Amino acid sequence: MKSPTSKSLGLIAVSLLAPAIAARAARSIAGVGYHAITKDDPPRNPAHPQVEWKDAVAWTVFSGIVGGLARLAVRRWMADTEVPAEGYDYEMSDVLE
Repeated sequence: MKSPTSKSLGLIAVSLLAPAIAARAARSIAGVGYHAITKDDPPRNPAHPQVEWKDAVAWTVFSGIVGGLARLAVRRWMADTEVPAEGYDYEMSDVLE
């Protein structure tokens, strides 16, 4: 078995971090959009008992859609680069060369 090079480990790290960072940034942007639509701040914790169900569901659905689309966009962009998109495009032996 080949030992991983620093380049391959860096590419793997980028492939794991980039979608997560994009989703986090998208959630912040979703908060601005939620506020513009509802005129209320999004709930910090939708599971909190004082948050109404309709607000918890609306925020969860809205932020989930925006975050999911951001992750998808980054993963599709990575598919055209040498950064492995979470191992779906490459065999691990190809990445560790």
